[in-house]
Amino acid sequence: MKVVSSSTEEQEQEIANLVGRFYESVFPNYFTEDEILHFKELGVLQPNKSTFTYTGTLRDAYQVMTCLQVLLTIMDKREKLNSKAPESNSVELFMRNVTLLNEYGIFFPFGYDHFIEMNEQSGVGGLPMYNVQVANSYLV
Repeated sequence: MKVVSSSTEEQEQEIANLVGRFYESVFPNYFTEDEILHFKELGVLQPNKSTFTYTGTLRDAYQVMTCLQVLLTIMDKREKLNSKAPESNSVELFMRNVTLLNEYGIFFPFGYDHFIEMNEQSGVGGLPMYNVQVANSYLV
């Protein structure tokens, strides 16, 4: 018999927050709004329902959180450097973390090359229209 600890509610919330960061601040910089909506329909960065690889254990939650944080850090670093030429160690680290996410059943079908060209239609501040909250429903 093997005893494992389940993930905490805070860890699951942190995973949800990291996934939200991808949809709110990363994807809009590289993809159109329609593509992002399609990603949601496909279940990008969501556990694959057909395979229950991510069991919600403490170890799994830490691994998934770490992979998401590393991917975000690599993309932030590349954006700050504003460099289109990838560093070989960044590409290797990116792909290793994508592989780990997919092994845990978290669907992430992108490679490093998907995040090279910035989207020209990303909108103001990189936020897509569906994230904008309406202050009121009256026209002035």
